[in-house]
Amino acid sequence: MNVEIELSTESVIKAVSGILINGDMGISFKGISTDTRIIKPGYLFFALKGEKFDGHEFYKDAIEKGAKGMVISYFPKGFRVEEIPKTISVILVKDTLKALGDLASYWRDKLNSTFVAITGSCGKTTTKELTYNIISRFFKTAKNQANYNNLIGVPLSLLSIKEDTEVAILELGTNQKGEIERLSQIVKPHISVITSIYPSHLEGLNSIEGVLEEKTSLFKNTWEKGTIIYNFDQEILRKRAESFPQNKISFGFDKKADLSFKDLVFSENKIKGVIVFKEKTYPLEIENIGKHNLLNLLAGLCSAISLGLNLKEIVPLIEKEIPLYKRFKILEKKNIFIIDDTYNANPGSTKAALEYLKEISRNKKKVVILGDMKELGNESEKLHREIGGLVAEIVDFAIFTGEMAKSYEEGFKEKNQDKNCKIFNSVEEFLENFSFKEIIKEKAIILIKGSRALKMERIVERLLKELS
Repeated sequence: MNVEIELSTESVIKAVSGILINGDMGISFKGISTDTRIIKPGYLFFALKGEKFDGHEFYKDAIEKGAKGMVISYFPKGFRVEEIPKTISVILVKDTLKALGDLASYWRDKLNSTFVAITGSCGKTTTKELTYNIISRFFKTAKNQANYNNLIGVPLSLLSIKEDTEVAILELGTNQKGEIERLSQIVKPHISVITSIYPSHLEGLNSIEGVLEEKTSLFKNTWEKGTIIYNFDQEILRKRAESFPQNKISFGFDKKADLSFKDLVFSENKIKGVIVFKEKTYPLEIENIGKHNLLNLLAGLCSAISLGLNLKEIVPLIEKEIPLYKRFKILEKKNIFIIDDTYNANPGSTKAALEYLKEISRNKKKVVILGDMKELGNESEKLHREIGGLVAEIVDFAIFTGEMAKSYEEGFKEKNQDKNCKIFNSVEEFLENFSFKEIIKEKAIILIKGSRALKMERIVERLLKELS
């Protein structure tokens, strides 16, 4: 990723506690890059080391493409300081990834912005986008693009924020212990949101308690006079939130939440209901984005309230003007509705998708195609069986694919021996051996979901082809 930002060698060295081994303090940079394939002349190159590539190995490419500086943590093979032009600053640090975060923290402290940080087991991106769509109507607002929510993406997103930004909304993700702690220390949020706590990334976080500890480290690093926002419906999160000193706003379907819904009515295309906040009510009618996304909308409204905005002004805009972001896509062809939710999957988001399928099915045959939910560690078989059982209660026909297909099937059969399901060991095996002809003979709604690693969008593409 490239970030356009004006920085001097001196300011970078101060921010990252680096040592200048070539060039001089007066050399300035037009931007920052972590990728020599797209780096621009005049940029500072951060040599990051990943699982597959080590940026240090591409230092010559950075020089050839006009880089004015580089941040490194060791001398790569063939590197000789005396051969580097004196017009290029070379900054040595202990850890280039930490240095990138330190530089982002330095830049954050220069900004006179209000920072909103969002994390959770699922709903992070949807909440970020909904929050941005609301708040950007009232303030000059920035956000991280796509899923730049990790130890590389968040610092680069921070460094891309312009000095006239009033509100910055940043999604923070994790798959290992300590990542939210580090990211929240960099961002130093004024307002923090936790959307949900579910079993996810258990290979790195071990248990639901580990997930809770990881996510709530965001609250620990939120400004003491700031606001923390949390899902009231989840007891495990509600109890933990009570222990923090900041101002609090809760959201949920429970009427005891600070911000909630009542009188909800779902139809195939619409949701009607009433938002309740401090005993005041605000009628709302919007497209059917799914019950789970109503919680993400409430979380976004909590952030707006924390910034001093008025629901009386916001709610009519939601009905008429503000785009309602949702992660999944609804595709319709002939008599078939397809819910394309192939971006990713964990137990929380999969349950939400199944609930949405149930809400909008309306006399259509319900079909689910589920792939593995990755990174669940020792709990994987159990959690896949649980989801398989839930599928059996909702759908008419199910297909399970991937390494955990058998566990899905076991849960499915435990709940209902009479319903049909098929299993495949991989998406490739499914695509080679299955035809949609039987499913698409009648009116049906098909949910397709699985972890990103399975690339289940290929199933959507096949289905659309067969419907052509």
